[in-house]
Amino acid sequence: MMKREHSMEHILLCGRRRSGRSAMIRRLLSGVQAPVFGYETLTLGTRADGYHEIYLYPYGAADKAPREENHLADCNTRDRIVRTALFDTLGVACLNARKDGILVMDEIGFMESGAERFCASILEKLDSELPILAAVREGMETDFLRRVKAHPSARVIEMRPERFEEICEELLPIVKRWEKQCKENML
Repeated sequence: MMKREHSMEHILLCGRRRSGRSAMIRRLLSGVQAPVFGYETLTLGTRADGYHEIYLYPYGAADKAPREENHLADCNTRDRIVRTALFDTLGVACLNARKDGILVMDEIGFMESGAERFCASILEKLDSELPILAAVREGMETDFLRRVKAHPSARVIEMRPERFEEICEELLPIVKRWEKQCKENML
């Protein structure tokens, strides 16, 4: 089977926790006048039992109160309890919320490897002409993460806090081009 040529270049910001991936997404999208959709995760501080809670929200949601219906996982340095079904329900709904605009995936990591519908949806979106801006977790490599990073339309950027401004200057023209294309498609 021949690989389809992609005209859309997706941006995958790869790095470990606190490398600036989410901050870069916010910076690149600040002031963008095109529809932005997708999902984002929010990690709360460490509880007394050593675990921290992770929540999943539609990208840009105003209300990010921690609720059971958004509670994705509890993790510590060794163990994790993941509600895989939430990836396959809320996560897929966030990925399919629009047919146009800029799709944000903040973040793609190792926890969703068991969420077949969610992983298939991400790979399907990477095959599309939608512009994608994603934060990809480094560290615990999985087959799914390798497939995401090896996608023919993926431009993989290694995030380093000391290169934040340089990376921003490099990527901002791409996001501006996406914004212009979105506006043209809406006419």
